Amino acid sequence: MQEGILNIPVFNGFLYNARAKTADLQTEAAKQRLLDERNHIARDVRTAWQQSQEASERLGVTQQLRDQANLGLNLAQARYNLGLGSIVELGQAELQKTEADIADTDAQYQYRLTRLVVAYRIGAPK
Repeated sequence: MQEGILNIPVFNGFLYNARAKTADLQTEAAKQRLLDERNHIARDVRTAWQQSQEASERLGVTQQLRDQANLGLNLAQARYNLGLGSIVELGQAELQKTEADIADTDAQYQYRLTRLVVAYRIGAPK
């Protein structure tokens, strides 16, 4: 160690000012990252909620489709029983009913799935 050398902070080449500025900039960058993350989470929640609302509306539509297919099948069955309709007409009505049942089941599945996604996005317990 050398004797007589005195380290005076005034002559440090503005090291402390630079460190303070660096800390301020790092703090601002962290705040911006936090704000960005909040915005991403809010967007994800809004998107999941909108998808859930669309799936809910689809439930009503597929239920109406299912009701109409049931009515069509009943009419085709009655026409067939009276000899006014063909087996092809009856088969097509059964196919339409099956397709409507599948669409309704899929809509119910999609609705439940979107509700789970909403719960996940908002951090709700299961």
